[in-house]
Amino acid sequence: MPVIDKQWLAGAGYDRQPACPGPVLLVSTSGSTATQVLVPVTAECANRGLGDNFLRALLMSGAGPGQRHWGIEHRPPGQEPSQEQGETGSSVSMTWLARHCGDHALVTAATEPLDDQLKRAAAFAPDTISGSPGFLLQIARAAAGTLDPVLLVYGGAALAGTDAARLRACFPGARLTAFYPTTDAGALGAAPAADDLYRTFTETHLIEILDDDGRPVAAGARGDVVVTQFAARAAPVIRYRVGDRAAYRGWDQGRLLLSDIERTAEAAIGSTLVPYSDLRTWAPRLAARDPSIVAVQLVRAYSPAVRREQPVVRVIGRPPQAGQAANGLAAAARSLLDEFPQIASEIASGELAPVLVEFRDPPATLAGHWKIPLYVDEREGPRCPTD
Repeated sequence: MPVIDKQWLAGAGYDRQPACPGPVLLVSTSGSTATQVLVPVTAECANRGLGDNFLRALLMSGAGPGQRHWGIEHRPPGQEPSQEQGETGSSVSMTWLARHCGDHALVTAATEPLDDQLKRAAAFAPDTISGSPGFLLQIARAAAGTLDPVLLVYGGAALAGTDAARLRACFPGARLTAFYPTTDAGALGAAPAADDLYRTFTETHLIEILDDDGRPVAAGARGDVVVTQFAARAAPVIRYRVGDRAAYRGWDQGRLLLSDIERTAEAAIGSTLVPYSDLRTWAPRLAARDPSIVAVQLVRAYSPAVRREQPVVRVIGRPPQAGQAANGLAAAARSLLDEFPQIASEIASGELAPVLVEFRDPPATLAGHWKIPLYVDEREGPRCPTD
């Protein structure tokens, strides 16, 4: 059986002609990668792969229906579920949380005003909070000392060790659980223990870790994450390479174990993953407007003024003179990130500071033999308000 990938699934057109009869739901990747895919799923498939597995992650973490759960839904600003745009995996999981926990669930959207969300959360007094790492950090900065959760569930992006330490400092009584969701193939596992091992959801998925030749790796080795989703009837999610790499750690109690999950050759801005293949197009695109541009660099920075992570597009070449041409080049540089709607969503929700465009001279080197990395992480870590 051959292995398929996101590009194959995007081009196969199952969103226009599902493989099964009857109504289907279109789910879309949230824009965290450039290749955005609309995938048709039956209600049963969505509810099992994204809804049940989110509740399963809570149960694996020691949280039950008797506790109070605050879930933050993430979708691009202004987007409502539709057949054209699709519904995000986050909205499926949060809808399922609200349905099964009733009055013990509070669901808000990340794009709602943060103050309004915090007021509702303070009145609700959640035992658990679920959201992206960036939004959980934003809550920690704004609400330390006013909320007392026992569990924080994060998904959609990795949580750096320094960020985990900040969350623990702000919420000293809370445990951390990593949730491993994909919209196009459902949620794959959770890491509810301090050992940082993901327990995969073998109830709904068969997961393989394959080397570059398509062969299973040995325990302890890294490889591509390849997924078969049992309930997928509207599109063939069979031996589907989701675009992640992970270390295979064997099996325990009927669950395949993974660790060190990361995107393949992609930069990170907040919860958004930017492929290097996209970054390589940026300099030629801007150089078409101004031939003096020699490189464009994506920077993951931190703005002390607003205490937020900030995306920076650094344009390297002859700095433009003030005026219409300079303004047009700056606007073109800023628009490079428009292809990633999740960045716009996280800026709108306050998780990220607005995009900054910088112009810099090329470095002075001999004969032009120098390289500028496509991506650099220049963050200086924010501190918890209670530090």
